[in-house]
Amino acid sequence: MVSLKLLKFCMKNLKLQFLILIFLLVSIACSPDDGPDAIPIRDRQEVYIEDLAKINAFLNTHFYNEDEFQNTPAGADFEIKFDTIAGANSGRTPLSQQVVSQTITRDGVDYKLYTLKVREGSGARQPTFADSALVSYEGTLLNGNVFDSSINSIWFDLPSTITGFTAGVTQFKDASAINPNGDGTLSYEGSGIGAVFIPSGLGYFERTQSGIPAYSPIIFTFKLRRAKTTDHDSDGIFSKFEDLNNDKNLRSPNFADDTDRDGRFNYLEIDDDNDGILTVNENADPNGDGNPNDALDTDGDGIPDYLDARTEN
Repeated sequence: MVSLKLLKFCMKNLKLQFLILIFLLVSIACSPDDGPDAIPIRDRQEVYIEDLAKINAFLNTHFYNEDEFQNTPAGADFEIKFDTIAGANSGRTPLSQQVVSQTITRDGVDYKLYTLKVREGSGARQPTFADSALVSYEGTLLNGNVFDSSINSIWFDLPSTITGFTAGVTQFKDASAINPNGDGTLSYEGSGIGAVFIPSGLGYFERTQSGIPAYSPIIFTFKLRRAKTTDHDSDGIFSKFEDLNNDKNLRSPNFADDTDRDGRFNYLEIDDDNDGILTVNENADPNGDGNPNDALDTDGDGIPDYLDARTEN
């Protein structure tokens, strides 16, 4: 005769096995895969052609509040506003006649990026792609829907932002004067003011963001308040000089900006050549100006010591 204890044990064991089986079946059914139901990422060149047509259409049919900026009273701090050229505004100058463009190559595509320069900025500092910028901004879709904004200025680490935003902001200079208002806030004089029109390939591309559908061209208006030259890894070399292939991208693929190929980009690496000697101790910048153009090259092979693991051998 089977004991009651043994019967209970078998019942519990069967229940456990049944639950495990159900869990495995559900896990298999719900696991992500690259099968026929997965949505493939679209071709970048194809999307760019579509984005460029949409951006050009916007620029040809819209204007900005230019009059306000031309008649700016002392202390005024206007925001860029866009509107459609129609009706009472039919005589307005289209944005397409006021923007400047630059070509940026990313992922095998040559992107045209348009920037509206309302005010270049009268300060002494102009950030590079590797620096930090204090910015107030508004981000919108081409239909005018706002997906992000900040009236209060925020510090941005430009290497960590989307390429289009960085490439736009770096065409401006910061404010020439900063004045305290007495209430804890600050006023800025001569800030760089502009807008950048970004194809999705220089933005978020297939990655859906809050308020931004996949493959959406976007617009940022902004005011550049301050700029700061950065040395992210404190190795004595400004980060802008750690762009080894000069593509204005500190995170280029295929180890282009990673000398020792250890997965850490040079601008975040304290020992760039992984020779056991910190970059700051390899005379990478003898005159201390942040530029390694005077770096020591002990063996005379054209590779400075801080990038040459063979120097000390």
